[in-house]
Formats: sequence, C-alpha cells, structure tokens
Amino acid sequence: MNRVAAAPAPRRFGGTFTATATVVALAVVPVVVAVLFLGVHYEGDTLAFDLRGAYLPAAEAIADGESPYPELHDPRFAAERAYVYPPLLAVALTPATLLSENAASVLAALVSLALVFGMLYLLGLRDWRCYGAAILWAPSLIGAQTASASLLVAFLVALAWIYRERPAPFAASLGLAIAVKLFVWPLLAWSLAMGRLRAAVAAALAAAVAILLPWAVLGFEDLTRYPSILERLAEVVAKESYSVVAVAAAVGLPEIVGQVLAVLIGVALLVVCAVHGRRGDDLRAFTAALAAALAFTPVAWEHYLMLLLVPLALARPRFSPLWLLPIGLWLAKGEDNGEPIQTVLPFLVAAIMVAALLARPGPRFRAIPAAARP
Repeated sequence: MNRVAAAPAPRRFGGTFTATATVVALAVVPVVVAVLFLGVHYEGDTLAFDLRGAYLPAAEAIADGESPYPELHDPRFAAERAYVYPPLLAVALTPATLLSENAASVLAALVSLALVFGMLYLLGLRDWRCYGAAILWAPSLIGAQTASASLLVAFLVALAWIYRERPAPFAASLGLAIAVKLFVWPLLAWSLAMGRLRAAVAAALAAAVAILLPWAVLGFEDLTRYPSILERLAEVVAKESYSVVAVAAAVGLPEIVGQVLAVLIGVALLVVCAVHGRRGDDLRAFTAALAAALAFTPVAWEHYLMLLLVPLALARPRFSPLWLLPIGLWLAKGEDNGEPIQTVLPFLVAAIMVAALLARPGPRFRAIPAAARP
C-alpha cells in the first residue's frame, strides 16, 4: 500500500518575522550601537573618561611616590576628575601607566564590556536576548565609555553571590568590591541577615586589609583626611548626580530633607533585607541590600545601576520586558543630571526594578524554611 507523503506544514510568516526582528533588535543592534557609541567617544577623545581623568593620573602619582588625592579645594572635584576612591584601584593600575593613553582607553572599554558578559555567564544566564538587552542599557555603555569601576564592582558582587556559601572566596569578592567602592558595604548586612556570620566577618576583614594595605605603601598621611575628601565630593557633585539627595533637590526639597530621605529609604531596605533573611529568602535579601547601597550613597551615577543587573539575571533568566527598562535611561542626560525629569528617571527605573524583583524573585530561589537552614 502506497503512502502519500504528508505535505510540509507551511511556514508561519508571523513567526519568521518575529524571530528575525528579535535577532536584529537584540543581536545586531546592540553590536552596532556599542561600536558606534564607543567609536564616537574614541574619536572625540572622551573614551575611558574616568580612567584617563582620575584613575591613571592617580596611578602615575603613586608610581612617582606622590599622593593620588586632591586637595579639598581642587577644581577637579567639580569636573569629576578627582581620584576619590580607596587607593587599591590606583595601586592596581600602576602597570597601565606603561601603555599609551589611547591603548589603555581601548583596553579598558573592552574589558568593561567583557565584565558585563562575564558576570551574566557566571551567573548561569544562557538566554542570548538578555545579553543583547544588557549591552543596550545606558548604564552598560556609559560604564564602558567612562571605564568606570562600577562594572568591576558589579562583577565582584556577582562573584560574592556565587560564592555566598563559601566564606573564603566570598570574603575575597565582597572585600575587594568594598575596597574599590565603599558604598556596597550593605552587602555585609545581607550576609548577616542570612546567618553567615563567619563570611560577613571575613569579608569585613578582607575589605579592611584591601583598603589599609595599599595605604601602608603610600604612607598614612592621606588616611586621616580621606573622610574630608568624601565630604567634599558629596558637597560638590551630589546634587549633580542621580542619588536620592539629587532627586530631592530636583523636585525642590532642601538638601537636609534629601539626606534624611536617603537614610530612611536605606534603613527601610535593610529592614526588608533582614526580614527576608530571617525567612531564608536569599535573593530577596540580596536585592534589598543592593538597593540599600544605592539609596545610601550621596553620589550615584547611571552606571551604578549595573549592580541591579546581578539580581535581574538571577530572578529573570529568561528575557522579559523588565530587561528593556534600563534602555530608557538614554533619556537621562548622562553627564551631570539635566532637567528634573532626567534626574528623577534613573531613580524611578531603579525603584521599579527593585519592586519587581522583590515582588517575584524567580523560581530558582525559593525561600528556605528557617528549620531547614544550618
């Protein structure tokens, strides 16, 4: 008996078009946008702005046996070109002073993008659409363009999450993150909230060593005036950034009100972290601690929001509209903070993302009953 071969099912035009449009939007467009954006800044001599304006001059000063820190009335504060971080980063970058400025800038931009891909891969993200969306984020490309340390801190925070049950690598990851940018210290509260006392203490000690050891190389003359340097930074640029203080100023509130609001929001988020930690809900506690870090800092730039890429990758490992939200940050000014709506926009985007992640942390990280925890 002859069988008639079944006719192949007709291809659905709609499905083919959607697949093609997705590839173009989340594979082709991110590559083109990244190349054009970084290329324009390379031609305009503004690629690796932070590296060239702050990090490398500080590294060169250290190599010459001088202090990397500005005087309190140095105009570089206002120009955002003053080195205001603990000395670890400047010490680590001293070998880069052997490169030409252009070579160091290109290398730093490429490393920055590699850190984005690296953290997502190490966190177990395998949906290529999410990678494309992450590169289109304004914080990603601005972080690569400026060669900001924020992308390195986000990568270290991702490692801290991965090694959260192993005290030694956790302490190294989080300790280095704090030593690069102090404002991520609330992640110590996350470790404590989850009952990881040894890990939290080890991370605090690692941060102290990573901060103080380079200062021992420099001499401790600048250590006593370092708090004054941070106060001066906040005084000069806090209102020009995207912090809670800046948002309050943008809507016409006095500076003291913004400072109080920052503390209140940060403390409330630490309480949320503690509550979820008590319930054994690791990812929600982690997300709340990261949000608290962003709330407390008096100076916050767009690339600071790269920290939220870590819990997003964990909670939403499949592409969803939430992955596209930070692309809207291109409407913010990027340099300084622009009009009031441009100042408020990053705050709103961060608030929406944090609220969404706390509302539904993802199926892979369900709460562990207290009785089942060690």
